[in-house]
Amino acid sequence: MHLNIKEPMTRNAQNTFQGIERAAIRLFYENGYYGTTVADITEAAGVAAGTFYLYFPSKLVLYQHILITLSKDIRSEIARRVKGATTRYEKERLGIKAFIEYARERPEIYNIIWESLHIDRRLFKEYYTSFSERYVKGLDKAAETGEIRPLDTEIVSFILMGITNFVALKVIMDLGSNNHNIDRIVDVVMDLLECGLFEPDRKN
Repeated sequence: MHLNIKEPMTRNAQNTFQGIERAAIRLFYENGYYGTTVADITEAAGVAAGTFYLYFPSKLVLYQHILITLSKDIRSEIARRVKGATTRYEKERLGIKAFIEYARERPEIYNIIWESLHIDRRLFKEYYTSFSERYVKGLDKAAETGEIRPLDTEIVSFILMGITNFVALKVIMDLGSNNHNIDRIVDVVMDLLECGLFEPDRKN
């Protein structure tokens, strides 16, 4: 997605640009996209309205920029954490744990990402489709080497994203019991992925 954004060229401009980003993320998290105005953002960032429009032509473009940046940050953090893992099992385990810990530190990602479903459904679709496409590449390689069963890897990618999304929600939203030990949660997830849910004699 190409956005008509003016990139900051100097250190001061970068600080201003990032200040607008941080203010918008906080306000979108606290008040939602529709409950936040450009005036709210500029006031929180300590800049004039003209400065905002110097970089972003609209609130929507700023939101789109934040959504894309979050997506890149999440993927970058997961890639950093799984670097060096030699098996798909290790990558999956480290990746799930990395996302949960990232979400715990930045709970605003859920508000910002999922609100795109109401702002522009295409953004929501593009976010998860692009995530799935990257996931599928790794799953296909694992299927080729026999590390995972030869299933429909696109469907598997959405299953795994769903699991990871909701176990992270359990932690950051304090859902269910108060047992939110991340290592234990990841252990349960990996046990399910490795061994399945149903007992062999109960499948028929």
